[in-house]
Amino acid sequence: MKTIIALLAAGFLLSRPASAQAWRSYFKASPSSKATASACPVVAPIVVGGTQGYADTVQGTECFVSIDPENTTSMIYRDYAFFSDGMMMVFNSYGPQEGPTMTSARQYYFFPRTGLPQLKMDAKAGAVAVIMADGGRATFAAPTAQISALDRGDVTVSASLARSARGGVEITHYRGLLLDAGFRLGELPSGLPNGQSTFYTAAGQTCTVTNSEIFAYSGYDNSFKFDDAALSAFLKKRCPALTVGF
Repeated sequence: MKTIIALLAAGFLLSRPASAQAWRSYFKASPSSKATASACPVVAPIVVGGTQGYADTVQGTECFVSIDPENTTSMIYRDYAFFSDGMMMVFNSYGPQEGPTMTSARQYYFFPRTGLPQLKMDAKAGAVAVIMADGGRATFAAPTAQISALDRGDVTVSASLARSARGGVEITHYRGLLLDAGFRLGELPSGLPNGQSTFYTAAGQTCTVTNSEIFAYSGYDNSFKFDDAALSAFLKKRCPALTVGF
């Protein structure tokens, strides 16, 4: 995996709020995907209401879309990032101080991955949305930059930005394969090889696996191991009761 440092040097990053850059500290290297520089849509920051969105590449190979609140008073806020590998990260900041308990991440993945994440913002209509890597649509409330709906499932968002809210975003009844990698202070939850993540199918079936079964680790970095075909084959053996759907 390639480092994410070059992304911070991009010129238009300087116009973004602090929230638009903070989650990058969670990546010692970029998320894994097969995107190419020519394929990744790059969108300079757009503001609609209280929401700023942009899309970019990491080292010319990875695609992501970031949704950030314009208001980050006292550096207490929640924002979102969507990646080519199917991940949605919910990032929380708990104040201006530094330290391992001052930020957190809630980590979801959506499968199968059928395309690249796309930013959809319409200032005239006051509309903000992201087409995720699996083709599902995540809609955001423009005044607050908080997710308000998923076209393929149910989402609830806590008004609390406290640590006890554990990220504050819960997704259920997703019409696709959902992986919940959990919540963690100071780092990505998938960074714990002995931690656990749970797959949920559209039929409501579940299977919990150890992170080291589905994430590859190299030093301080980790990445999702499988493309969709390999993931389907793995789950059919590891979780035979699941109806994977692809």
